[in-house]
Amino acid sequence: MFVLGTAGHIDHGKTALIYALTSIDTDRLPEEKERGMTIDLGFAWIKLPSGEKVGIVDVPGHENLVKNMIVGTTGIDAVILVIDAKEGWMPQTEEHFQIVELLNIKYGIIAITKIDLVDQNRLNLVEKQIKDRLKNTVLFNAPVLKVSTVNKTGIEQIKLAIQNLIPHMKLQRDIGKPRLYIDRVFNIKGSGTVVTGTLKGGALYKGMEATIFPSYKKTRLRSLQAYKEKVEKALPGSRVALNLAGIEKNEVHRGDIIFATKQIKASKYIDVQIKLLTQPQLNNYSLKNRSEVVFFTGTKEILAKIFLPESKPLYSGKTGFAQLRFKEPLATYLGDRFILRIPSPPKTIGGGLIIEPLAYKHHFKDKEMINLFQKRVKLDLRELILAELKKVNFIEKDDLLNNSNFSYSDIMKTVNLLEQEGKLIANTSWLIDKNYWQEQILNFMKRLSQEYELSPLQTGFPLNKFQSYFYYLKPEIFNGLINYLIKSNKINLKKGTIFLPAHKPKFSALQKESIAKILKILKENPTNPPNEKTLTSQITGGKEIIDFLIQEGEIVKLSDGILLESKNYDIMKNKLIDFLKINGSISIAQVRDLLGISRKYIIPLLNKMDEEKITQRKENVRILKTKLG
Repeated sequence: MFVLGTAGHIDHGKTALIYALTSIDTDRLPEEKERGMTIDLGFAWIKLPSGEKVGIVDVPGHENLVKNMIVGTTGIDAVILVIDAKEGWMPQTEEHFQIVELLNIKYGIIAITKIDLVDQNRLNLVEKQIKDRLKNTVLFNAPVLKVSTVNKTGIEQIKLAIQNLIPHMKLQRDIGKPRLYIDRVFNIKGSGTVVTGTLKGGALYKGMEATIFPSYKKTRLRSLQAYKEKVEKALPGSRVALNLAGIEKNEVHRGDIIFATKQIKASKYIDVQIKLLTQPQLNNYSLKNRSEVVFFTGTKEILAKIFLPESKPLYSGKTGFAQLRFKEPLATYLGDRFILRIPSPPKTIGGGLIIEPLAYKHHFKDKEMINLFQKRVKLDLRELILAELKKVNFIEKDDLLNNSNFSYSDIMKTVNLLEQEGKLIANTSWLIDKNYWQEQILNFMKRLSQEYELSPLQTGFPLNKFQSYFYYLKPEIFNGLINYLIKSNKINLKKGTIFLPAHKPKFSALQKESIAKILKILKENPTNPPNEKTLTSQITGGKEIIDFLIQEGEIVKLSDGILLESKNYDIMKNKLIDFLKINGSISIAQVRDLLGISRKYIIPLLNKMDEEKITQRKENVRILKTKLG
């Protein structure tokens, strides 16, 4: 489905041409009839000889109504540039044409109207004037057709030219992100509120749930119309009327957006590339930092304040980057076009491309930012993905370029290719910038080395200690980092402890002596072992050595700091297990008789076995928690 729009100076015959093509009078307002001029947008459609239907938007030509012209031109696929044979190329012809160029509308037809009122010499002169002006522009090769709406000369040729344009224009793809900028709101008795607009990004269906932005009011699409016919499904690129359930007329306005996507993200800040016009009235014009401008995108008109790199002005005819700041959030997409006007005197000064729809407040102090912008402006999906990751470091797959004119499937296909090429890291539902990932690996290994320097006798360190160091990483990313380091043999993980595979503690002679002393004391006191506090006070470096021996499995630490030689603990544990297998339960008194130890040690011992899920307490006795072979 395609939509055409008119453009041209006031009273050059745009509305009359549409009527001749469609038999639809787009001047619907009483004041338009009275004054004989188009004030607001008009809408029509034409059925071509091929049977295809094409929507047409008629725009006003008066210089005071340019903002309505901009609203109408947004979303069209091609333009019919209408020029009066008597007057030729006029100021509003120029402004309208420059707006068409700024909106990147690449296809069109030139219609020279009112040819019945001029002679051939005048017609030739106007045609030459038009071709000279269009030289080196996107419409240079557009067909120039001569028309009279009075005697119908050239009308069929216009229809044929429209039909011939269609194979060259790109059909708007369904990218699964339907949105409709509202250009009209009215009420139909018995039906309720109806809105119209040009549908972009995806299909809409009868009965579909939708959201109105910026109010976030929920609605249901009660019915849909396209070109005066009720439809079950409206395709992207078509003019659509939506009957909204549960919405009053005063709850929705021109410039609002109907979204049928899972999430709507908006921002008060957008980063853009701006091109300033070169028309005569803008000679030597400079757009200064912090200037107030009127911003148009879709059918939205809103005041913005502009911020430029290094606070330097942008001059007419030049292109540059800027940040626009608004008093309310806007839901725009990467790749959307916009127009800028100054409020007083009202004048179109330029337009451009949205390159960051969800920007943060900045002043271009980061030198790398301009490099990123230069990549984004190309709208190359590979570059966009890599630039986005460079900016945010990591992002969930579902959020990557969500506010863009790319489909999720296209984004994921490109992500997969980049992953295969080693350009990015994919980790469960997260995507990570390659350089950032390498930094985290280096940071992790550096931190682990520091831990060993601080505690040279430690063979490893608790995993949760490192989780606290890397608090800024999402849990899935941290786990992915650990798994990567394990698979690449950089670290080992055992029972919640991280250690270097090749690390061996280096002991001094004094430390070796202390180890031997501790093990000797524990071996010689199997039923009356010391606690950690006692040993630490008796032996040099005792705390560090005890931690090492626990980690190595040489000794076991019970509650209250009681220490046992591991072999001794295993002997006691196995005696209790054997007893329980035969007797089913054991009391504290029976443990005392069986092991020859006091209550001081019995309770910590049983608690340890409970901890290891060997036993469990049942009233005043212990039983086996699981059947052991």
